[in-house]
Amino acid sequence: MRPRQLFVFATSMLFAVVPLASQAGGTPHWVHYKWLMSNPTLPKKVVVLPIDIKVVEVTAGGVEEQVPDWSREASQSVFKAVSAAIAKQPGMKEITAPQFSGASAANFDEHLALYKLVVNTAAKIPWQHKARHFDYGIGSGLRTVAEQTSADAAIMVYGRDYASTAGRKARAVVGNIPIVNVFTGPAPQLGHSFIRVGVVDLRTGDLLWMNSEYREGGTNLRDPDDAAKMVSALFEWYPGIEKYRAAYLK
Repeated sequence: MRPRQLFVFATSMLFAVVPLASQAGGTPHWVHYKWLMSNPTLPKKVVVLPIDIKVVEVTAGGVEEQVPDWSREASQSVFKAVSAAIAKQPGMKEITAPQFSGASAANFDEHLALYKLVVNTAAKIPWQHKARHFDYGIGSGLRTVAEQTSADAAIMVYGRDYASTAGRKARAVVGNIPIVNVFTGPAPQLGHSFIRVGVVDLRTGDLLWMNSEYREGGTNLRDPDDAAKMVSALFEWYPGIEKYRAAYLK
């Protein structure tokens, strides 16, 4: 598919997202096959591209509604957590990302949609041979970012945070009382959150590394501490090359 065709397909897939599960019998992260060669060159300068975290409020009846203000808060909290995680990585330095507007903003949106499609697709692949030779990418359309910043790679992040209304929480409490549960049905899920992080080669578009963290319950990505905990858990696997080799290249 051409990038434009992939973009259209990707946008149609975004509302049917499923959490990224750990790969069966291996690791939760993915590593590009180039990094599995001897002495790989890891990115030294990275830019964190605009982060897309959508906060969705779910009513007692299961109706979902995105909350823009909460989404901006969550995106900012996750951005700060990612910057802090980068600062802890030996040899990695964060470079300020360029401002996107007009055609450059449209180009970024297209590649963010492609990124979402790629990581969602990779999450559903059960074949061991793909884990051994992971070669996904989003094309070289972000090469200009490398030229503007001198960065080697981009950190791309998106996620969702499903929060319950007070009414839904009340229903969950009632639903957990056995006698009443006969009439109310099972207690509703109070919410869940997930974040997907990818390291993308800015010149080739190769997805060099990706990982995802999924949590149920009371995680609130607008809260800096909750965001930091999830992001830290993700980067504990970076770059994870030896663990990946041990799991898939036996």
